[in-house]
Amino acid sequence: MKVGIVGFGTIGFEVGKRIDQGVEDFNLIGISSRTKINVLKKISSFKIKPEVFSLEDLCKKSDVIIDCAPKDAFKEILQNCLKNQKKIITISGSGILQNFKTVLSANQFNTQVILASGAILGLDGLRAASEGKIFSVKMITKKPPNALKFSKYVIENKISLAKLSKSKMIFKGSATEGAKAFPANVNVAAAVGLAGIGPDKTNLEIWADPKLSRNTHKVVVKSDSADFEIKIKNVQSIENPGTGKITALSVIACLRGMKSPLKSGT
Repeated sequence: MKVGIVGFGTIGFEVGKRIDQGVEDFNLIGISSRTKINVLKKISSFKIKPEVFSLEDLCKKSDVIIDCAPKDAFKEILQNCLKNQKKIITISGSGILQNFKTVLSANQFNTQVILASGAILGLDGLRAASEGKIFSVKMITKKPPNALKFSKYVIENKISLAKLSKSKMIFKGSATEGAKAFPANVNVAAAVGLAGIGPDKTNLEIWADPKLSRNTHKVVVKSDSADFEIKIKNVQSIENPGTGKITALSVIACLRGMKSPLKSGT
Protein backbone atom coordinates (compact mmCIF):
# COMPACT_ATOMS: atom_id res chain seq x y z
CA MET A 1 0.00 0.00 0.00
CA LYS A 2 1.14 3.50 -0.80
CA VAL A 3 1.46 5.67 2.33
CA GLY A 4 1.43 9.45 2.56
CA ILE A 5 2.37 11.38 5.70
CA VAL A 6 0.99 14.83 6.49
CA GLY A 7 3.11 16.72 9.01
CA PHE A 8 6.77 15.87 9.43
CA GLY A 9 7.63 16.94 12.96
CA THR A 10 8.68 14.62 15.77
CA ILE A 11 6.00 11.99 15.16
CA GLY A 12 5.80 12.23 11.38
CA PHE A 13 9.55 11.88 10.95
CA GLU A 14 9.74 8.86 13.27
CA VAL A 15 6.86 7.16 11.46
CA GLY A 16 8.45 7.90 8.08
CA LYS A 17 11.84 6.63 9.21
CA ARG A 18 10.38 3.33 10.37
CA ILE A 19 8.43 2.81 7.14
CA ASP A 20 11.62 3.52 5.20
CA GLN A 21 13.46 0.93 7.31
CA GLY A 22 10.83 -1.61 6.36
CA VAL A 23 7.17 -2.21 7.16
CA GLU A 24 5.93 -5.13 5.07
CA ASP A 25 3.33 -4.26 2.41
CA PHE A 26 3.70 -0.50 2.92
CA ASN A 27 5.75 2.06 0.98
CA LEU A 28 6.18 5.74 1.86
CA ILE A 29 5.56 7.56 -1.41
CA GLY A 30 5.12 11.13 -0.27
CA ILE A 31 5.02 13.79 2.43
CA SER A 32 3.04 17.00 2.76
CA SER A 33 4.40 19.68 5.07
CA ARG A 34 4.45 23.44 5.40
CA THR A 35 8.24 23.35 5.71
CA LYS A 36 9.57 21.66 2.55
CA ILE A 37 13.20 22.54 3.28
CA ASN A 38 12.98 20.86 6.68
CA VAL A 39 11.50 17.72 5.09
CA LEU A 40 14.27 17.50 2.51
CA LYS A 41 16.89 17.69 5.27
CA LYS A 42 15.21 14.99 7.33
CA ILE A 43 14.78 12.49 4.48
CA SER A 44 18.40 12.83 3.32
CA SER A 45 19.27 9.63 5.18
CA PHE A 46 16.29 7.62 3.87
CA LYS A 47 17.00 4.65 1.62
CA ILE A 48 14.11 5.59 -0.65
CA LYS A 49 13.42 9.32 -0.86
CA PRO A 50 9.69 10.13 -0.83
CA GLU A 51 8.45 13.11 -2.82
CA VAL A 52 7.05 16.27 -1.27
CA PHE A 53 3.50 16.95 -2.47
CA SER A 54 0.70 19.36 -1.82
CA LEU A 55 -1.95 17.92 0.49
CA GLU A 56 -4.41 17.47 -2.37
CA ASP A 57 -1.91 15.65 -4.61
CA LEU A 58 -0.71 13.45 -1.74
CA CYS A 59 -4.27 12.32 -1.02
CA LYS A 60 -4.80 11.49 -4.69
CA LYS A 61 -1.61 9.42 -4.97
CA SER A 62 -1.73 7.55 -1.63
CA ASP A 63 -3.80 4.57 -0.48
CA VAL A 64 -3.70 5.65 3.16
CA ILE A 65 -2.86 8.98 4.79
CA ILE A 66 -1.14 9.25 8.16
CA ASP A 67 -1.98 12.54 9.85
CA CYS A 68 0.82 13.75 12.13
CA ALA A 69 0.07 17.45 11.70
CA PRO A 70 -1.07 19.94 14.37
CA LYS A 71 -4.76 19.84 15.31
CA ASP A 72 -5.61 22.99 13.33
CA ALA A 73 -4.77 21.16 10.08
CA PHE A 74 -7.03 18.18 10.76
CA LYS A 75 -10.18 19.56 9.15
CA GLU A 76 -8.49 20.21 5.79
CA ILE A 77 -6.71 16.84 5.87
CA LEU A 78 -9.97 15.05 6.68
CA GLN A 79 -11.87 16.81 3.91
CA ASN A 80 -9.23 15.86 1.33
CA CYS A 81 -9.22 12.24 2.46
CA LEU A 82 -13.01 12.01 2.25
CA LYS A 83 -13.11 13.65 -1.16
CA ASN A 84 -10.53 11.17 -2.48
CA GLN A 85 -12.00 8.19 -0.56
CA LYS A 86 -8.74 7.51 1.29
CA LYS A 87 -8.39 6.06 4.77
CA ILE A 88 -6.77 8.30 7.35
CA ILE A 89 -4.84 7.26 10.44
CA THR A 90 -4.56 10.10 12.92
CA ILE A 91 -3.33 10.77 16.44
CA SER A 92 -5.44 13.93 16.70
CA GLY A 93 -8.20 13.03 19.12
CA SER A 94 -8.69 16.76 19.61
CA GLY A 95 -9.15 17.22 15.87
CA ILE A 96 -11.75 14.46 15.76
CA LEU A 97 -13.74 16.04 18.59
CA GLN A 98 -13.86 19.39 16.79
CA ASN A 99 -14.94 17.76 13.49
CA PHE A 100 -17.01 14.90 14.86
CA LYS A 101 -19.99 15.16 12.48
CA THR A 102 -17.69 15.16 9.46
CA VAL A 103 -15.76 12.17 10.82
CA LEU A 104 -19.02 10.24 11.19
CA SER A 105 -19.78 10.85 7.50
CA ALA A 106 -16.75 8.78 6.40
CA ASN A 107 -18.96 5.80 5.51
CA GLN A 108 -20.75 7.92 2.94
CA PHE A 109 -17.39 8.36 1.19
CA ASN A 110 -16.56 4.64 1.40
CA THR A 111 -13.64 5.26 3.74
CA GLN A 112 -12.67 5.28 7.42
CA VAL A 113 -11.04 7.50 10.05
CA ILE A 114 -8.75 5.52 12.37
CA LEU A 115 -7.62 7.02 15.69
CA ALA A 116 -4.33 5.39 16.69
CA SER A 117 -3.92 4.76 20.42
CA GLY A 118 -1.01 7.18 20.60
CA ALA A 119 0.38 7.64 24.11
CA ILE A 120 -2.52 5.88 25.84
CA LEU A 121 -2.73 2.11 26.34
CA GLY A 122 -5.71 -0.09 27.15
CA LEU A 123 -8.23 1.47 24.77
CA ASP A 124 -9.36 -2.02 23.70
CA GLY A 125 -10.55 -2.73 27.26
CA LEU A 126 -12.32 0.61 27.44
CA ARG A 127 -14.04 0.02 24.11
CA ALA A 128 -15.16 -3.43 25.28
CA ALA A 129 -16.57 -1.96 28.51
CA SER A 130 -18.50 0.63 26.49
CA GLU A 131 -20.52 -2.19 24.91
CA GLY A 132 -22.06 -2.56 28.38
CA LYS A 133 -22.58 0.25 30.88
CA ILE A 134 -19.74 2.48 32.05
CA PHE A 135 -20.45 4.32 35.28
CA SER A 136 -17.43 6.62 35.35
CA VAL A 137 -14.07 7.34 33.71
CA LYS A 138 -11.46 9.52 35.36
CA MET A 139 -8.12 10.39 33.82
CA ILE A 140 -5.17 11.99 35.61
CA THR A 141 -2.33 13.24 33.43
CA LYS A 142 0.94 14.28 35.07
CA LYS A 143 3.85 15.68 33.12
CA PRO A 144 7.17 17.39 33.88
CA PRO A 145 6.84 21.19 33.64
CA ASN A 146 8.94 21.25 30.44
CA ALA A 147 6.19 19.29 28.67
CA LEU A 148 3.51 21.84 29.58
CA LYS A 149 5.16 25.24 29.89
CA PHE A 150 4.53 26.27 26.27
CA SER A 151 0.89 25.14 26.26
CA LYS A 152 -1.55 27.82 25.13
CA TYR A 153 -3.68 27.34 28.25
CA VAL A 154 -0.69 27.76 30.56
CA ILE A 155 0.47 30.91 28.78
CA GLU A 156 -2.97 32.52 28.50
CA ASN A 157 -3.74 31.87 32.16
CA LYS A 158 -0.28 33.03 33.22
CA ILE A 159 0.44 29.82 35.12
CA SER A 160 4.05 29.81 36.30
CA LEU A 161 5.77 26.42 36.12
CA ALA A 162 9.36 27.65 36.31
CA LYS A 163 10.08 27.12 39.99
CA LEU A 164 7.73 24.36 41.05
CA SER A 165 8.85 22.40 44.09
CA LYS A 166 5.84 20.09 44.23
CA SER A 167 3.08 18.74 42.00
CA LYS A 168 0.54 21.37 40.90
CA MET A 169 -2.89 20.76 39.31
CA ILE A 170 -3.30 23.21 36.45
CA PHE A 171 -6.56 21.94 34.94
CA LYS A 172 -9.71 20.10 36.03
CA GLY A 173 -12.72 19.51 33.81
CA SER A 174 -14.08 17.24 31.11
CA ALA A 175 -12.00 15.59 28.39
CA THR A 176 -13.78 17.83 25.87
CA GLU A 177 -12.67 20.95 27.73
CA GLY A 178 -9.16 19.55 28.21
CA ALA A 179 -8.75 18.76 24.53
CA LYS A 180 -9.63 22.37 23.69
CA ALA A 181 -7.34 23.80 26.36
CA PHE A 182 -4.36 21.51 25.60
CA PRO A 183 -4.78 20.35 21.98
CA ALA A 184 -1.12 19.39 21.59
CA ASN A 185 -0.71 17.77 25.01
CA VAL A 186 -3.78 15.73 25.81
CA ASN A 187 -4.90 13.98 22.62
CA VAL A 188 -4.91 11.00 24.96
CA ALA A 189 -7.84 12.49 26.90
CA ALA A 190 -9.84 12.83 23.70
CA ALA A 191 -9.00 9.24 22.75
CA VAL A 192 -10.12 7.96 26.18
CA GLY A 193 -13.34 9.96 25.91
CA LEU A 194 -14.12 8.67 22.42
CA ALA A 195 -13.42 5.04 23.36
CA GLY A 196 -15.43 5.06 26.58
CA ILE A 197 -18.26 7.00 28.18
CA GLY A 198 -17.91 10.03 25.91
CA PRO A 199 -15.58 13.04 26.22
CA ASP A 200 -18.16 15.23 27.99
CA LYS A 201 -18.57 12.66 30.77
CA THR A 202 -14.87 11.77 31.08
CA ASN A 203 -13.29 13.60 34.04
CA LEU A 204 -9.78 14.95 33.47
CA GLU A 205 -7.09 16.39 35.71
CA ILE A 206 -3.77 17.74 34.41
CA TRP A 207 -0.81 18.19 36.75
CA ALA A 208 2.67 19.62 36.37
CA ASP A 209 5.09 17.62 38.51
CA PRO A 210 8.77 18.68 38.81
CA LYS A 211 9.72 15.28 40.24
CA LEU A 212 8.73 13.44 37.06
CA SER A 213 10.95 12.67 34.08
CA ARG A 214 8.21 10.91 32.11
CA ASN A 215 4.73 11.79 30.88
CA THR A 216 2.29 9.77 32.98
CA HIS A 217 -1.38 8.92 32.58
CA LYS A 218 -3.75 7.09 34.92
CA VAL A 219 -7.24 6.09 33.79
CA VAL A 220 -9.73 4.74 36.32
CA VAL A 221 -12.79 2.98 34.89
CA LYS A 222 -15.86 1.68 36.71
CA SER A 223 -18.39 -0.32 34.71
CA ASP A 224 -20.89 -3.16 34.94
CA SER A 225 -18.43 -5.57 33.31
CA ALA A 226 -15.15 -4.65 35.02
CA ASP A 227 -13.44 -2.05 37.17
CA PHE A 228 -9.89 -1.37 36.03
CA GLU A 229 -7.02 1.09 36.10
CA ILE A 230 -4.58 1.89 33.32
CA LYS A 231 -1.22 3.39 34.31
CA ILE A 232 1.34 4.58 31.79
CA LYS A 233 4.77 6.19 32.20
CA ASN A 234 5.81 7.26 28.73
CA VAL A 235 9.38 8.12 27.79
CA GLN A 236 9.53 11.64 26.36
CA SER A 237 10.68 12.27 22.81
CA ILE A 238 13.98 14.16 22.78
CA GLU A 239 12.76 16.65 20.15
CA ASN A 240 9.41 17.31 21.84
CA PRO A 241 9.08 16.55 25.57
CA GLY A 242 5.28 16.77 25.36
CA THR A 243 5.18 13.73 23.06
CA GLY A 244 5.89 10.19 24.18
CA LYS A 245 8.11 7.91 22.10
CA ILE A 246 5.37 5.29 22.00
CA THR A 247 3.06 7.57 19.98
CA ALA A 248 4.85 7.01 16.66
CA LEU A 249 5.13 3.29 17.41
CA SER A 250 1.36 3.09 17.90
CA VAL A 251 0.90 4.49 14.39
CA ILE A 252 3.21 1.83 12.94
CA ALA A 253 1.35 -0.89 14.85
CA CYS A 254 -1.93 0.47 13.52
CA LEU A 255 -0.56 0.45 9.98
CA ARG A 256 0.61 -3.16 10.26
CA GLY A 257 -2.82 -4.14 11.56
CA MET A 258 -4.43 -3.01 8.31
CA LYS A 259 -2.73 -5.84 6.37
CA SER A 260 -1.82 -8.39 9.03
CA PRO A 261 -3.45 -11.85 8.70
CA LEU A 262 -3.93 -11.83 12.51
CA LYS A 263 -5.49 -8.95 14.42
CA SER A 264 -4.67 -8.95 18.13
CA GLY A 265 -6.92 -6.98 20.46
CA THR A 266 -10.43 -5.58 20.08
